[in-house]
Amino acid sequence: MKVLLGATAAILLMATPALAQTTPAALPAQCNFTPPPTIPDGATATNSAMSQAREALGAWRTTRETELAACTAQAQALQAQAQAAAAAHNAGLAETNATIQHFQAENEAYTARGASSRRERGSTLTRPDH
Repeated sequence: MKVLLGATAAILLMATPALAQTTPAALPAQCNFTPPPTIPDGATATNSAMSQAREALGAWRTTRETELAACTAQAQALQAQAQAAAAAHNAGLAETNATIQHFQAENEAYTARGASSRRERGSTLTRPDH
């Protein structure tokens, strides 16, 4: 009985590193952003350079807002997926624990009736001390 619990614990401990990776995962494509435009030095920039930077900034800002919305949607989808995986994990763990507890209860009932000192029905084996 204790061996079964120990084996289950060992399996869970070995699986834990796979679930909690230490290296960051690659970002989804939706969360890769266009780099910002180059902003001229205001102390030395010409009127034309500032005007071009203003236009570039406006276009970049529109693009960035679209990229941020796509990243937000992807992050929410990934959170929902992670929550579903966590729920499945928790259900699997609960089922595992319930099954082990059920076996333990049945094994205790089996042991309590003294089955280890009796021959199993249909068995041709005899105890060595008889």
